[in-house]
Amino acid sequence: MTEEKLDFSRNQLVFGNLAVLGWILLAFLGLWFYNQIAGLVMLAFNSFLIYGILRRLGCGSCYLCKSCTSGFGRIAGAFFGTGQLKKGSVGNLKGIVAFVYLLLFPLPTAFLSFSLLQEFNVFKVLVLAGLLAISVYSAATWRKPKVKA
Repeated sequence: MTEEKLDFSRNQLVFGNLAVLGWILLAFLGLWFYNQIAGLVMLAFNSFLIYGILRRLGCGSCYLCKSCTSGFGRIAGAFFGTGQLKKGSVGNLKGIVAFVYLLLFPLPTAFLSFSLLQEFNVFKVLVLAGLLAISVYSAATWRKPKVKA
């Protein structure tokens, strides 16, 4: 049983992780507008869950990758990868990744929307637009490309 080793480009590694970090910050701001303490707790929890637990669970050993990324390539592949990288990045951790999606998009979006109903603010709208944009882009990478006949 031979598996093709995963190869993460430098662009995917850097920009994928920066996008995840930006997404964590947008989720923090989305909740922070509603409740500052809850926002700080969400920031700490999401950061620990993604860069602590998910990174280590997704990176059992370096023999599956062409170069060791210490799990950072697998995080980029899990949230913004395509095809084989997606499968190799998350393996049986799809439940954890789905939970993280819940913490990064629907939860902060709901609280931010409620906050917008209480008091309109252009910055809140920009945060909401950023959350929507990065979430739609990330979800679009989960779609399997159509195979041409």
